[in-house]
Amino acid sequence: MALAHSIFTPLKPLTTTPRPLLPHNFPPRLPLCRAANINRRQLIAETAAAIVLPPLLGVTLSPIPAAKAEETPLSEWERVFLPIDPGVVLLDIAFVPDDLNHGFVLGTRQTILETKDGGTTWVPRSIASAEEEDFNYRFNSISFKGKEGWIIGKPAILLHTSDAGENWERIPLSSQLPGDMLSVNNSGFTSGNRDGRPRSFDSEARKICWSKAEKVPGRDPERWRKDAAGNIIGKQFHSCQGCLCFEYDHIVPFSKGGDSVSDNCQILQTRVNRSKADKVAVDTRHLKGYSCDINFSDNDLDKIEMAVYGDIKRSDNQCRVPTIDEIMGKYKSKNGIASCNSQ
Repeated sequence: MALAHSIFTPLKPLTTTPRPLLPHNFPPRLPLCRAANINRRQLIAETAAAIVLPPLLGVTLSPIPAAKAEETPLSEWERVFLPIDPGVVLLDIAFVPDDLNHGFVLGTRQTILETKDGGTTWVPRSIASAEEEDFNYRFNSISFKGKEGWIIGKPAILLHTSDAGENWERIPLSSQLPGDMLSVNNSGFTSGNRDGRPRSFDSEARKICWSKAEKVPGRDPERWRKDAAGNIIGKQFHSCQGCLCFEYDHIVPFSKGGDSVSDNCQILQTRVNRSKADKVAVDTRHLKGYSCDINFSDNDLDKIEMAVYGDIKRSDNQCRVPTIDEIMGKYKSKNGIASCNSQ
């Protein structure tokens, strides 16, 4: 697995807090050799200004005046490599209050990393209850109070542990939950919007959205469709990253007032949807420009369909993958559909 990201931990961590961790580009414009010569308040103030304000205001800020001389200087930082794929964005970190060596890092693409040695090493963590649906969750926030902990993500998901993260259970949430839950702490949750609009499309809106997309000639419309750019996508490939993968897109972006209803929904190849982002009124030509430069023949789709569904459903070619007993001659199927390997 590619080690595409890293974080920093102090070489001499403070005894009263877990080892702080920062992304590889944090702090910006502050070289590692300088980290030992500034105090914590100055570091936070300078990096916050460097990260947030210049992109928003288009200005360069002067450094915050040095804090009081009696404050304890920061220790030096050590780089720690993380077992995550390129493109993953880290979003939150928390340590168990009763065991400051035990912590978690969250991120996009359903990323959860766990450490039990204070941040020296990290391993990927899988939570089965978060993998039961065809969503690629973005885990936004994590918080602990004693051994009890919470994780929230997008699309709306809530995970709970009562044993310091050894086991996680999923708490059911309504599909009509307003907004996106962005952060969690000991006092509750922060929602992404406060006007009561659901951020995600419900199952009925998704069903209608799929059904109104252009059909692929000769193929089962319940399995294959074309997105708004004319790309072939497969229904089993929702929220993945490949060229047959797709997402449900707000035609008028949610951030621009678009509602999560079927009339405002279209299916888009994942790459196209991510490139479109929150743009409004993007024409077909530009959507095609965002698309994968790969074309799939009928034979290619036949092989994929056999691998995914175990059969092929086409108007001019229908077959099925035989069972092991059929292949070994132990059983002769009464199914009238021919075996794909006999054609």
